[in-house]
Amino acid sequence: MRESAVTEGRARIGADRVLMTAIELEHAPECVWTVVDEMASADLVELVRIVRAAPTDSRLARDAWTRAMRPEHVRTSLETDGADPDAISQLLEGFGPEQADVLLDLLCESESLATRKRLFTRLVALAPQIEQSLVRRSRDERWFARRNILALMGELEAWPRKWSPGGFADDPHPAVRREAFKLMLRKPDLRDRALCGLLEDDDRRARSLGLAAATESCPLEAIAKLSDLVVDERIPTEQRVMGVRALGRTGDHEAAAALIEVVRAGAGLAPNRLAPKNPVMLAALQALATFPGDIGVGKKLIMKATRSSDPDIRAALGKE
Repeated sequence: MRESAVTEGRARIGADRVLMTAIELEHAPECVWTVVDEMASADLVELVRIVRAAPTDSRLARDAWTRAMRPEHVRTSLETDGADPDAISQLLEGFGPEQADVLLDLLCESESLATRKRLFTRLVALAPQIEQSLVRRSRDERWFARRNILALMGELEAWPRKWSPGGFADDPHPAVRREAFKLMLRKPDLRDRALCGLLEDDDRRARSLGLAAATESCPLEAIAKLSDLVVDERIPTEQRVMGVRALGRTGDHEAAAALIEVVRAGAGLAPNRLAPKNPVMLAALQALATFPGDIGVGKKLIMKATRSSDPDIRAALGKE
């Protein structure tokens, strides 16, 4: 049969009908594989529907699936603007443990947050059956691949056996460390280590994660790190303020000493002189005024502040 006649016939019948007929007959001339390639590029969801409806012992259906499930085809379907969510869900449901590597390839490489979320949903369902693939992928040489796998681990109810995010706390890339620390914060036996690591991290976003966690609950091991942070003028002001607030909730004497250092101008001839007003100093003054433990010499600073006519200082003390 002439190729032009095959093409005309295929167009007349419809690509989906050509594929269904080939599966029924278990016969695939070359034009059928051309149809598979065309559908994989333009209508992968429909192709998956046809293949899933085929008899389980259909070799042709299995071959069509293998030929169509190239990462580039799946990526195009997932990232098409306005893609039907139900159709995408149907597509992804066609992937079982045997095809998980295709989804993991996409997860490791995709720059689209929406695509990664769709992949997460399916991979979470497959996770108990693909643990070893997840562990292997978490050691990928590419930092963005490691980050995405760690983010996927964060969606799981339980991590793979004998796997821990602690091994990624020293990763050279900050995005990978952040994901590892997020996971560690969820485990009581890893939380303190994670919090201290975040506070010491040079990455600003990691430090913010640590400060937010310290505000909720600050272990004794982290107080010294917070104390160093709040007096370090190289640290952004908003982060120093967060550190002050975390210290203010501890009731620890070392925390009180750090707050006093921020509030007073120095311990020289005028040890009770207030430091120049700024957001960090005001936050520390407020923390001292409501400190749950003994603030020692900080009491004299509070008394000094109560006599101030500055509205910001009075507001920090809760006075009109």
